[in-house]
Amino acid sequence: MKKIILVLTNSEDGIHSEVVIEKLLKLDEKVFRMDSDRLAKGSIKVLFNSSQLETEFIFEDKGKSVSSKEIKSVWYRRPNLFNFSIKDPIQKIYAEKEILSFLGGLWALLPKDVFWLSNPNSLECSRKKIYQLEMARSFGLKIPKTIISNNPDDVRDFYKTCNGKIIFKAIYHEFLDYGKKTFNIPTTLVTEKHLENLDLIRTLPSLFQEYIEKEYELRVTVVGEKIFVVKIDSQKNPFTMVDWRHPDYIDKLSYTQDEIPNDIANICLKMLKELNLSFGAFDFVVNSKGELFFLEVNPNGQWYWLEDKTGVLISDAITNILKEGGV
Repeated sequence: MKKIILVLTNSEDGIHSEVVIEKLLKLDEKVFRMDSDRLAKGSIKVLFNSSQLETEFIFEDKGKSVSSKEIKSVWYRRPNLFNFSIKDPIQKIYAEKEILSFLGGLWALLPKDVFWLSNPNSLECSRKKIYQLEMARSFGLKIPKTIISNNPDDVRDFYKTCNGKIIFKAIYHEFLDYGKKTFNIPTTLVTEKHLENLDLIRTLPSLFQEYIEKEYELRVTVVGEKIFVVKIDSQKNPFTMVDWRHPDYIDKLSYTQDEIPNDIANICLKMLKELNLSFGAFDFVVNSKGELFFLEVNPNGQWYWLEDKTGVLISDAITNILKEGGV
């Protein structure tokens, strides 16, 4: 019996999931898509069954089913959007924690020979920016000077050390989710006005980083051992000079295929191996001397807009690695 590729995502994921699933089906692969929000609404049925003889879980949806015994590869795309209709905030939090714990238990049951793009435990560990920075530094990548502190005096001293050129950025993720509305927390150039409000960090240690004057930026997407480099011309638009991810301008920037030195490429591969990831989206800035500075790696980042803008076939690489069950 042909084994199945399990795609863990949500019904709002759009083109990222759709393009890869379409390519897998054209290669005659068996695919089961599990949308977390549809599971939370009861549209997808799930059964976990354990006895002295065996343990198994089964998903059923629209006449199709998949058993944990049939899975060869898992694409952990974005399966943590539930959109519960529960109005009571305490009950909603309870339900989300329950379903997250249940699903996490299911993923832990899968045999060790199942290929993950990428394992959720590895994803969670690798999202820690200070861990990434230290790994990048120890492997030989250039990194901006960085502090995390809840002491305003430390930040003021750091500001002076960097000649008044520092940025603030979120430590974990950049979104505030209010349900129907979400707000982005951009990387922000710190000004004298911000320094007047530094007492706010006393209750929340915050990340500050030397601002690198840049010529352009690089998004280096790695799938297995395949590397796709895209140059992002962020400096011609004043709204994207500090953070190119501005939602109003990200589609208007210039993107071109590029290359990185072999030693940098090898470090990216080495970092992914150390992080136990099969996918990573690395962000670099390039200064006027052509030096690359590592900022961070997104272990489950967006990529299709780069494919659409430049023709880099990231979807082909994801399709093939899931089909083959590894590199």
